[in-house]
Amino acid sequence: MNKSKKHPEPPRWATYLLHLFCADHLVEEIEGDLEELFFQRIQLLGEKKARIRYVLDVMSLMRSFVFKNKSSDYIQPLPDSSMIRNYLTIALRNLLRQKLNSSLNIIGLAAGITCSLFILLYVRDELHYDKQFIGSDRIYRITLENIGEKTRHWAATAPLIGESMAQEIPGITEVARFHRPYPDRIFSYTSTNGTSERFEEKSGFYADPAVVHMFNMELVKGDLTTALKEVNTIILTTAMAKKYFGDQDPIGKVIQDDMDNIPMKVTGVVKEFPFPTHLQFDYLISMSTRYQTLSKEDLHNPGWSSFYNYVLLDPSQSKTTIEAKFPEFMKKFYAPTGETPQQIFSTRKLHLQPIQDIHLHSKLEKEIAPNSDSMYVYIFSVAAALILLLAAVNFINISTAQAFKRMKEVGVRKAMGASKSQLIRQFVGEAFLLAFIATSLALFLFRLIIPLYNTLSIRPIEVDQLFTLQNIGFVLVLVVLVGWLAGSYPAWFIAGFNSIESLKGKKTPRSSIRWVRQGMIVFQFAVSVFMIFSTLIIYQQLRFFHSKDIGFDKQQVIAVKVYGKMYNKIETIMQTLRTNPAVSDFSMTSTLPGDRFSTDMFIPVNDPQKEFQLRHIWVNSNFLSTLGIELKEGNGFDHLQLHQTAYILNEAAIKAMNLDSPLGMQFVSRGDTGKIMGIVKDFHFASLHSTIEPLVIVHKPFQTNYMLINVAGNHLPETLELLKSTFHSLSPETLFSYTFLNEKLNMLYASENRMSQVFQLFSGLTILISCLGLFSLVIYTVELRTKEIGIRKILGSSVLEVIMLLLKNFLQPVLIATLIAWPFAWWVATQWLQNFAYHIAIDWKVFAGSALLIWLIAILTVSFQSIRAALTNPVNTLRNE
Repeated sequence: MNKSKKHPEPPRWATYLLHLFCADHLVEEIEGDLEELFFQRIQLLGEKKARIRYVLDVMSLMRSFVFKNKSSDYIQPLPDSSMIRNYLTIALRNLLRQKLNSSLNIIGLAAGITCSLFILLYVRDELHYDKQFIGSDRIYRITLENIGEKTRHWAATAPLIGESMAQEIPGITEVARFHRPYPDRIFSYTSTNGTSERFEEKSGFYADPAVVHMFNMELVKGDLTTALKEVNTIILTTAMAKKYFGDQDPIGKVIQDDMDNIPMKVTGVVKEFPFPTHLQFDYLISMSTRYQTLSKEDLHNPGWSSFYNYVLLDPSQSKTTIEAKFPEFMKKFYAPTGETPQQIFSTRKLHLQPIQDIHLHSKLEKEIAPNSDSMYVYIFSVAAALILLLAAVNFINISTAQAFKRMKEVGVRKAMGASKSQLIRQFVGEAFLLAFIATSLALFLFRLIIPLYNTLSIRPIEVDQLFTLQNIGFVLVLVVLVGWLAGSYPAWFIAGFNSIESLKGKKTPRSSIRWVRQGMIVFQFAVSVFMIFSTLIIYQQLRFFHSKDIGFDKQQVIAVKVYGKMYNKIETIMQTLRTNPAVSDFSMTSTLPGDRFSTDMFIPVNDPQKEFQLRHIWVNSNFLSTLGIELKEGNGFDHLQLHQTAYILNEAAIKAMNLDSPLGMQFVSRGDTGKIMGIVKDFHFASLHSTIEPLVIVHKPFQTNYMLINVAGNHLPETLELLKSTFHSLSPETLFSYTFLNEKLNMLYASENRMSQVFQLFSGLTILISCLGLFSLVIYTVELRTKEIGIRKILGSSVLEVIMLLLKNFLQPVLIATLIAWPFAWWVATQWLQNFAYHIAIDWKVFAGSALLIWLIAILTVSFQSIRAALTNPVNTLRNE
């Protein structure tokens, strides 16, 4: 049978424009006149010209007398309290009548808002790092860029560069320095009753007295003018003071630095910074204390990058004007090296780095602490916006799908004189009510999920942090935004129902809204596919990090800190270990793999003009065998005397120095001369974020800080207990501090681990919200097609055929969503993987896995209601119809 020809209609966009600007009391009459003219012109001029004339007529009516803000005797009065109460009553009745849909809407919105609140706190913290110091816009860190075959940009600079710069360059009003102790300190305190407490402290600095003023430290106890000015003095944070002294007054008490055997008097207690900053510490030791153990040569060495120099600029000066004076300053400061100005400028460059840029935009050599990345702020912000938008889209989908249940209500209200604007206010009001309920639920969920958030975040939060004036304002704006975004389109759609069709209760949806709804399903599941794809990529990259062969044994290796009197007993400890069959091997090292290896000059004896700046590590003779590092050429350190200096290089170092026959060559490092005894295969002593760097392994047992013990088989617990008892019996006054090497290396990927967990949570939320909307649409579709399903079953359709009929309608948009999401997800994942020197390749399994998972979830969501509808007795269905 041929389909009847479609009745011509005026251009819909022109009619929409008419409704948009035309006053409510005129629009119905004007639209009727224009439609009458339109059909007359079809007969006289043809459909094409009639459509053009219709558009011209609409445009010509854009005059002041028809505008919505035109005064009129028919202006609707503002809603009074009784009308608002009526709106609220109708809204509550509707929510209670449609419990399932209301619940789905509220849960979806609450999930999206909860997620947005957490990301708000995260992003706000990230963007506010170091911005609450007084004059933070004038505080800069001096950085040094070494220019050469391998450019290195240093966060740390020479000890006296800041002070010299302040003397030579007007406009620098204050200088403050930090210097990190290495290795981590062991502090002890003996109370008046003789009880001794000993702790390992990993977060502290030597610091100038000026840091207290420049960084607005609030002293709880002590004198601001004298803190950090005297030798052998220390100031503590409130948390550290309580850990050592409880409720006692710590001022004047003495803490012992067991690493350097120095007693330090407590001269102050400061509050922890109440805002995010890269300057995190538990203690500060006076810089004059460091001067006692620092040689004059090191102090005045312009090439020793070891101090963090911060300067405060005069308000009248800018970064550009100060940096313009650097060339003249550099000529004077680096003159003692004997270099010409041309050599100075060709090998190094000084910069001023704004303190506010450090946390998100700085990844320099020897950073004061690991920084974040602005990329993660963008990723999480976009994820939050998508999830919130997803929740709004879900609301629109459910609301428009259920709108047809309210057609008679709309028809009756229109027949009773309700205007379109009144109907829109009613339905937008219902959306605001839902948004308010969802936000209240979100605040409750926020309180419940805080412990989980704190496990993922570096900076834990308390629930009262949410209830600040700024955050309350944000929540109110969020309610308005979500209410308007989620409610405006459904309200406009419902209020636009034709009065006659509404009273008849016709449930056939408009074709336009069907396409809008399908588009929304595509959007929701495209976001879900993107999140699943991203989660799979992050998971695979993390698995790659933890499973890749890094060139040495990291499992079953215990690293024990050796300090103080332990050094005198090291031979006895080694003898004990040799007799233990559970110990495969052991050695000494200055730095643990995963920590930053220091850089030093490596100079050929036969050509002292050539200087190579390479990574160094100082070890004893067993280092290679303990970690199972493969020797490619030459010999190890096995037959060396205790004080004999020798070197082993990795392949990257040989390549960087362009050496053809390196074995036996004499080199100088830190004033010690030795020969190259061997070459090892490259191994990853740092993270997989960067390529393997040139490395010099130096035989110098007396410059080591850690003992590495490789444990055989399953004897790790008992070996650890043996080590504890041995160390305590030989040196009871020392702290047994240890770590497992594999755990330390895993910490290199802490930010990626957190990101993986967060993306798993985000993926779960997007899938939940998408499925809530899909489930509601399935319910609506089944209800709309109840009669059709009953007739099909009577005519012989099987249950499977009915299920497939319903599945087909919903799986098609999911398929489209998958195809749309794949290219974008692949591009984003590729860009992220470029941040790692070693990364996975994106293969077909990720595409297949993301599609399979989202399809499985969609099928399960749709199938539940579809099977229920297919199993319904068609007699009951048709009787109800």
